[in-house]
Amino acid sequence: MKIKQNFSYFFILCFLLSLSFDSYSQKTTRKERKTRKNQRYKKSILDNLPTFFVDDSRFPNYLKQIYKRDAARMSIRLLNDELRVSKQTIQIPEELVQAIYNAMVAVRTSDYGAVDTMANQYYVRTFPIPNVQKIVLVAEHDAPWLEPLKQRKDSTGNSQINSIIREHNLIISKLVHLDEERVALVLQSRDPINVPALMMRFFISEGIGSIEEVLPYGDGNDISIERTKTGWDMVYSLKFGSCSFQCQKYRNWSYSIEEDGSVSYNGTSGHTIAPWITKGHEGKKYPDVLAKGR
Repeated sequence: MKIKQNFSYFFILCFLLSLSFDSYSQKTTRKERKTRKNQRYKKSILDNLPTFFVDDSRFPNYLKQIYKRDAARMSIRLLNDELRVSKQTIQIPEELVQAIYNAMVAVRTSDYGAVDTMANQYYVRTFPIPNVQKIVLVAEHDAPWLEPLKQRKDSTGNSQINSIIREHNLIISKLVHLDEERVALVLQSRDPINVPALMMRFFISEGIGSIEEVLPYGDGNDISIERTKTGWDMVYSLKFGSCSFQCQKYRNWSYSIEEDGSVSYNGTSGHTIAPWITKGHEGKKYPDVLAKGR
C-alpha cells in the first residue's frame, strides 16, 4: 500500500513538472519570437555610420538646404529597405541624414572634373519620391475640424491634429477647394521629414482616410546611394528621352566614398547626352555653384 502511495506521489510530481516545463517552453518560444521580431525591425543601416568631417563653408545656405533635402530623401529610401513605414519615425534619424550629406559634400568638393558637369551643368538632384516636405489632408466641406480654418484662424478644430502640427513644426500652407464636396488642407514642413510616416500617423491616430503625398508625374533625374563595407557608393543619374512613365535614356556618374571621406570616381556610363539637354528651372534659380576657395 505504501509503495502504491509513493508511486501516486511520484506520478503527481512528474505531472506538475511537465506542466511547468510546458509553461516555460511557451514563454521561451514567445520570447524568441519577440526577439526575432525586434531583430527584424532593427535599423542596421544606422550601425557604424561613417563620421568623417567635411567642410561645407563654400556652400551657399540655399545649397546646404538642397543637399540636406536630398540626403533626407535617400535616408528614407534606405530605411524603406529595412522597415515598414508603420515602424518608422516621422523625424528622420539625424545621424543617417548627416552621414549621407557628408558623403554628398565630399563628392561635390572633390577635384574630379565630372563633378561640376553633373552637379552644375546638368543639376542632377534626387527624384522627389518620397516627398519630404508636403502632405495633403482631404476632407468633406462640412468637416467640423475645418471650421476655424474657414474663419482664417491658424489652427484646426481638432486638438490632436493641432498637436501633430505643433510637434513636427508644420505650416498650414493653404486650404484648397477641390470640388463641390471636398476640400484639401496643405501642410508643409520647415525641415525635411518622413512624409509617408506622417501620413500613417494621421491615418492611425485621427482616422483621416484621404491623405495625399505630393508626388511628381513620370520619371527624371535621381541620386542613389548604397552602404558598402568601406563607406558609400553613390550614383548620379541624368535621365532623358520620353519620361512620362520611365525615361528611356540615362547618363550615370559613379563615385565611392570611403570611411575617411576620400572620394574615388568610378567613371560614367549610359547614353550620349543630347546637346539640347540643360538644367531645369530649379537649377537656374538655385545653381549648384560653390564659392571660390580662400
